[in-house]
Amino acid sequence: MSFLIRASLVIGALSYLAAQRDDPASMARLQAPSMQQAVSAAWGTLPLETREKAASEGVDTLVRQVTGSVAVASRDTLAETDRRPAWHGVDGR
Repeated sequence: MSFLIRASLVIGALSYLAAQRDDPASMARLQAPSMQQAVSAAWGTLPLETREKAASEGVDTLVRQVTGSVAVASRDTLAETDRRPAWHGVDGR
């Protein structure tokens, strides 16, 4: 049964596209948008805070690559106690 449903969907889609073939205006709607239009549309759908964060991270990355140094705060997560040597017991007498 699923074969018949899939076959009818494929035949219907091909028939629709064949009927639209002669109408250039409808084919223009079916063509993929340019990359710039697609990116612009996707960027516009993002929330404002996500766009600001993405732009900020992109600028930080660009500055780091251009200057060769870290332009943002250090990402060092070690505490001072993490840097101390390990305790190996009480000193021998």
